[in-house]
Amino acid sequence: MSEEKQYRLSIGYRNSADVDELRQALTDSDVKVVSYDQDAQRVFDNAVRLDADVVLITPDCVGYRTAILQDLLFYRNKSIPVIGWVDAATDKGRQMMANGAVGYINIPLDDVQVSNLINTVHEVVDRERQRRANGDTIPVTHDAATEPRSSAWQSRVVCVYVPKGGGSHRTTTAVNLSVVLSHLTMGNQSTMLLDFDQTKGDCHTMLGYIMASEMKIALARNLRIIERGLYDLIVNVSARYSIQGTSMATLPFIRNYLVDSPAVPESQLDFLPGLLRPTDSGSEEFDNRHMILDIGRTIIQQVRRAYTFVVVDIGQDFSAPLHEAAIREADDVLVIVPPIMTAVLDTRFALQSLERYFGDLNKFRLLTTGYDPNFGLSEKEIVDMLGLPLVATIPFEPVVATQAINMHTPYVLTDSGPLGTSIRALGAMYLPSLQDSNRTHNARISGFSIRRLFVKQV
Repeated sequence: MSEEKQYRLSIGYRNSADVDELRQALTDSDVKVVSYDQDAQRVFDNAVRLDADVVLITPDCVGYRTAILQDLLFYRNKSIPVIGWVDAATDKGRQMMANGAVGYINIPLDDVQVSNLINTVHEVVDRERQRRANGDTIPVTHDAATEPRSSAWQSRVVCVYVPKGGGSHRTTTAVNLSVVLSHLTMGNQSTMLLDFDQTKGDCHTMLGYIMASEMKIALARNLRIIERGLYDLIVNVSARYSIQGTSMATLPFIRNYLVDSPAVPESQLDFLPGLLRPTDSGSEEFDNRHMILDIGRTIIQQVRRAYTFVVVDIGQDFSAPLHEAAIREADDVLVIVPPIMTAVLDTRFALQSLERYFGDLNKFRLLTTGYDPNFGLSEKEIVDMLGLPLVATIPFEPVVATQAINMHTPYVLTDSGPLGTSIRALGAMYLPSLQDSNRTHNARISGFSIRRLFVKQV
């Protein structure tokens, strides 16, 4: 991770494949991606908060309007030039330039387009810096209409990871993201939640499940019973591993170890419970690191063929075989970082090791949780220390989050406030149609918020 961050770029995109390709192409350049989002207003907000030098945006972003171009150009603290990102077969690039964009590049990307982007970024940012130093103004541009592009998205395996455990909201994020993508009032996509935390799984508790040995608690708390899960699956596959390898870990076999489907009513969410006891990972099967890594990767490879989205919750030791399996098989790794200096520094050091271990950090994205600007650590500072693009910020709402856990109901189903809204926006990064459901969510499910039960309303 280079310390030279001369050109800070915020991206507004529509197709996740395009932004992945662009990030890969910019890896060794001096153009640093500080954020990317599919919602135009959040692109604007990210550019301002993270002190971006330039914005690259497609007019196909949700909520895009030409006024954003001038709003960024005339932002009171720092003018931020905008580069268009348009289909080569359309005239939208010229339309954007007529409304204030300083240039545009085309989709699909190739080496020429990437080179044009880098050169344009250098030119316009250097020009803006000189313009500000000279006190010059930017001419007003005129408005024009643009037409929306059809939604584009890809199925993904998303790994949720935190280098520093405790209070990071990692498992809460994994569970709520899974519900966003699978619930019929939101994404309504077939989704698998895999609990691969090799220390001890906790996803089941948040979803209202408990081990069969805790029948008394189950009855008192109205919890559902887990008969088996990942540990039992691993034990059975490992018993034949020396002869069959992982060939018996087929999708029908894996489904024998899932909880009752669906894991959440009115959803397409399936769930494989993790290691239910801290002692599970101390069993003799886990002495064979190569075997556990092989089994873990096979499970993910099998389920990704049958589910639109796979969300994997893992613990902090990335070299643990189940955790490594998830990172290697994931399309995206969401790195959860709360606004606490110890967590940020631990993550910074972990990323250096992760880069050496896995080769690069192209699939890693930053997600801040439990965020409050009054804590004294800004999003910009976190981004600069970690060198990862910020994809979402989950606000600090301890009452909503804690009560949701204790009531075994993911808050995304009940909270219409900042917490529920932010996690639905995170889901929209993978499923753009969620942008629309986010706007109408209150009307569609009742608008009830757990927070209203415990916090006096003004």
